[in-house]
Amino acid sequence: MNIELQCCALFILFAIFVMFLREKKLDLMNRKLFFRALCACFACLSFDILSVILINMSVLNGFNSLVTELVCKIYIMLLVLQGYFGYVYASTSLLPRDKTWATVARAISHTIFVIGELLMLILPIGYEANGRIVFSYGPSTSVAYILSAIYIISTIIICICYRNQMPGRRLVAMLLWQGIWLLAAAVQFLNPELLLVGFASAFGMVILYIQLENPSEFIDGSTGLFTANALSVYVHDKYKYGKRFSMFTAKIHYMTNYVDYNMEQNAVMRTARALVELGPEPAFRIDDDTFCVLYDEAERMLDKAAYIKKRKDGVTDLPAKGTYLLIPNSLQMSGPDEFFRFLHTYLESEDEIVVANEQLVQKLRDQNKVKDMIDDALAGDRVEVFYQPFYNVKESRFNIAEALVRIRRENGEIVPPGLFIPVAEETGQILSLGTRVFEKVCELISKGEARKFGLDQVEVNVSAAQFDHDNPAKFVFEYMDKYNVDPKRINLEITETAAADNYDIMLKNMNRLVEKGITFSLDDFGTGRSNIDYFINLPVNVIKFDYTFTKGFFENGKTKHVLTGMLDIFHKLNMEIVVEGIETKEQVDVMKALGVDYIQGYYFSKPIPEDEFIKFLQNMQIYKTHLEG
Repeated sequence: MNIELQCCALFILFAIFVMFLREKKLDLMNRKLFFRALCACFACLSFDILSVILINMSVLNGFNSLVTELVCKIYIMLLVLQGYFGYVYASTSLLPRDKTWATVARAISHTIFVIGELLMLILPIGYEANGRIVFSYGPSTSVAYILSAIYIISTIIICICYRNQMPGRRLVAMLLWQGIWLLAAAVQFLNPELLLVGFASAFGMVILYIQLENPSEFIDGSTGLFTANALSVYVHDKYKYGKRFSMFTAKIHYMTNYVDYNMEQNAVMRTARALVELGPEPAFRIDDDTFCVLYDEAERMLDKAAYIKKRKDGVTDLPAKGTYLLIPNSLQMSGPDEFFRFLHTYLESEDEIVVANEQLVQKLRDQNKVKDMIDDALAGDRVEVFYQPFYNVKESRFNIAEALVRIRRENGEIVPPGLFIPVAEETGQILSLGTRVFEKVCELISKGEARKFGLDQVEVNVSAAQFDHDNPAKFVFEYMDKYNVDPKRINLEITETAAADNYDIMLKNMNRLVEKGITFSLDDFGTGRSNIDYFINLPVNVIKFDYTFTKGFFENGKTKHVLTGMLDIFHKLNMEIVVEGIETKEQVDVMKALGVDYIQGYYFSKPIPEDEFIKFLQNMQIYKTHLEG
């Protein structure tokens, strides 16, 4: 009998069945649809083999023809079912769920399938066996051929039409699966002795399993947990089909910087084992030291989170602590993008436990609105530079100013920097803002008008992010060359916190700029908590005392002694001192008496737009000339 290829294919499918059922897997819609298609293929092959056997028995030995016809009909009905499941497997993930036409298309395909199955069951079928040529024929078989071709061709068309929405590997696997099946059907039609359809369908399932449904690629090799990629696929699947879930996330924070590999691996493996012991829910390792578990019910998630925290609090031999993010209801977020933004944002919270609620979600949405506003301002050239002058105590004039970024809304309103700067730092937009500010400062200097009224130098804030890559000097020199700006006219401000957090990178890149003539000042001194040795070794010429520090000078006796002592130290190191936040004449007089070099504050001027700043310089120069005259 001509069943060798079918038996071989059946064995292959059985092996896939065993591997599929034994391997750790995620509850994804595509996997459910694949398993359904796999079952249909297995059943179809089984009845294909049985039909060949019974046809031979009926023709050669007079076996009951009604039984044989029924088995033949079941076989071709399963063949169409397999084609239909293949179409559903492809179309479910591609056709939009919120479009009327897509809903209608699904309904039509389902209706055609049901009607076709009924027709195959009702219509007559015949069969024939002549040596190794065994086949069925008749109206019922014709319906099966037509429907199978319709579903195969429809699947191929959908894959081609939506190819831009499919990963390349998925597109190739789907086209190979359906193409091989279609080719095998054509060959079998031309040469009935070659019963290739069953084998081709099984071979296609092998391609799908290896390329798309093999879960091993989603498994972290060291812990056995699912990977971050698996989490992304899982969350997208849940949101796409409107399934609510809850999530518990734990992040390990080491209490010391001296964590060796064995200690770190010990902590990771302990965490992984604890998560696996929680129950059957999928556990993920989404970063080196960050793990999460997804639940269908919030109550179970909260119980398990409390158990894990209690267990972690009992660990005393590892210098680490845990921080926990709990999301009781995933539907609080609008979709996977907002979900992962929330996860990324609040995993870095300083709180030990963060529970997602409407207020936190709304806060994140507000931040996203600010992000969009920054993008719009950059695109619409509504990023402006305000200038706040420094009073030079020794020369009694305003020869330096600090450049400060501002955003103007379309209605002309100025956005407070405290609203957009933190968001820009979080999103990386601070790089674009910093570049835009620097260009506008170079443009101001190149005009020469500010220089004519006594401005010698402009200080520009530099964020830590701008020093986190290999060549932060590139944009500096590009714009200085473009506007023909002398490096001595530019001073870059770094913050104390940035200097401490990125010391090695900061020092390396500062020295590159210093070699070209750029000078540096250390901004917001007094707000950080790093050793003063850091700053002594940094190539800075100016130290700026933060507003809160100088304010404490007038309110706290200890701060007064600290500031006085620091002034003496920095002057001995040939550094100039700027005090910020001076608002009254009395404060100005005190700072002059202390011997500071520059005074900055609202007493002289708040940050003002470029045109007002030029007028300010002009007026101050006229006033100074009048006094000297």
